[in-house]
Amino acid sequence: MTTILAAGPGATRSDRGWSAIPHTVWLAGTLAVCMLVLAWLSAPDIAGWRFADPDDLMRLQEVRDWLAGQSWFDVGQHRVDPPVGLPMHWSRLLDVPLAAVILLVRPFAGETIAEQCACAIVPLATAAVIALIVAALVRRLLASERLALLAIVFSMVNVGILAISRPMRIDHHAWQAACGLAMVLALIGPRTFRRSAIAGACAALWMHISLEGIVLTAGCGAWLGLRWILAPATDRQALPVFLAAITGSSLVLFLIAHGGALFDRTACDAVSSVHMTMFALAAAGSALAVWRAPTRLIVRGASLALVALACAAVYKLWAPQCAGGPFAHLTPLTYRLWYVGIPEGLPLWKLPVDHAMIWLAFPVVGLAGALVGLRRAEPGRRGAARDYAAMLAIATAIGIGVSRAGALSNLLAVPGVLVLLAAALRWATRIQTMPLRVIATAGLVLLAMPLTPGAIADSLLASRRPVSPADLRSDRNAAACMALDNLARLQALSPALFITTLAGAEAMLVATPHSVVGAGYHRNIPAMDDTIRFFVGDDGTAHDIARRHGVGYVAICPGEGDVLRLARFAPGGLAARLQTGAVPVWLRPVTVPGLRIMRVYAVTG
Repeated sequence: MTTILAAGPGATRSDRGWSAIPHTVWLAGTLAVCMLVLAWLSAPDIAGWRFADPDDLMRLQEVRDWLAGQSWFDVGQHRVDPPVGLPMHWSRLLDVPLAAVILLVRPFAGETIAEQCACAIVPLATAAVIALIVAALVRRLLASERLALLAIVFSMVNVGILAISRPMRIDHHAWQAACGLAMVLALIGPRTFRRSAIAGACAALWMHISLEGIVLTAGCGAWLGLRWILAPATDRQALPVFLAAITGSSLVLFLIAHGGALFDRTACDAVSSVHMTMFALAAAGSALAVWRAPTRLIVRGASLALVALACAAVYKLWAPQCAGGPFAHLTPLTYRLWYVGIPEGLPLWKLPVDHAMIWLAFPVVGLAGALVGLRRAEPGRRGAARDYAAMLAIATAIGIGVSRAGALSNLLAVPGVLVLLAAALRWATRIQTMPLRVIATAGLVLLAMPLTPGAIADSLLASRRPVSPADLRSDRNAAACMALDNLARLQALSPALFITTLAGAEAMLVATPHSVVGAGYHRNIPAMDDTIRFFVGDDGTAHDIARRHGVGYVAICPGEGDVLRLARFAPGGLAARLQTGAVPVWLRPVTVPGLRIMRVYAVTG
């Protein structure tokens, strides 16, 4: 195996023979140990049914509904804003592994343990897939089996895995990262028909899971186009095959997810006919440009630019309502009191400095390593090193623009960081004194660990905001109030329509048989807006909304983040009044046996 990202003299030697134990055994053992440690660290969350994000709860409810008989083609959540319901845009494909584990375990251990197993095993398995893809990237770029093992460790302790794929994180973000990494892996190195097609299929699957994948897909397509413009003899087929595979795979996935329905509908947040038409036009246009193969560089560039403009024109004319993205139609109130309060959807420059540094520091170090590797790469392998550096730069830029995309850039940065670490370790091996050599080696590895650069940047740049004991106590009370075992006490009430804060809607669905007026999903805009106006409005506005929806009960957790934010925004609104115990006459306090902290009120008229 030949090194692509060389880190210095002697790095071209493969270390394949470093141990008599087969590499696959080391790989499997390292991965198993990392998974066990991650499971052990997450044991309290698994046992306590603690989910990190409301979307994890909604995913569990989606799986439950499907297993209870809801159609494969219907991913709507009918207990949100009944009788209209919430038309979800999620992929049913991601419900399959969760449902499979539940169905396998349920006959032996019951429903609850089966669901706990699914919520633990599936994220761990996804994390393992991600770590193996990163290890494959390292082997391709660094030709080192030792560093591939270290890549497993660096992936499993990466902020990317910890944020999106630890046990109880069953939302779709981990699968997005796996698809993105697989796409990059297929595009790095020699451009074969097969690898370009695999990359396109991975991109299509990613966009089927979440249309957010279109940004990095477009960036990779632009990179392939630039490579053809600069080197038409060696990069002829990559871009057309990549785009054709996206088109074909998107059509297949669309048919699997929707059957023959929805071809006549345009979605701004999911792959639909307009997107597949754009992919097909891009594939045909790029194939024509490559077939014509203009001799002048500027003409090649202009031909692909015309294809891109044609695709943009089709999208603009077909779906003008999507110009501002899926969140463009939020009301100003919902945007301010819901969307801006979701840190994962914000750019890094709108987050606190310490949070931003945790997401950005490691990719920046990875980019530095990618550039070092590019400078030292062998002439025949420089193209692959250039591919990696470009794609990491694109992923990092996307992560700066949307913080949740930083999970992918942090994982993709692992090979670049290991370039720097390999060079540093060669220096350490030249230390003559054994104790000093061991200390230096261990120190360098710890310094390069994924969480270390962010922690260092945090300590140097962040202004620490002191947290008072009262704030900590309030956070603990809010968590206890929203705990599933606590909300399950509401099953003592006959099934009814609740109105609660958007942050608590998913937990209410999972823990009880009740329905809710609104939940935090952008296809739920009228109900979200009504929920927010209910809590920030005066008595008359809140009462009118409750009667219009047929609300049976109101529930809030005093001190919970959403309640505090709504109360600060409208000191005279209903949330502020309920927080202080000033209950309007049309609400009657309800006592629920065993219910902690939460306040429940029946709507009396």
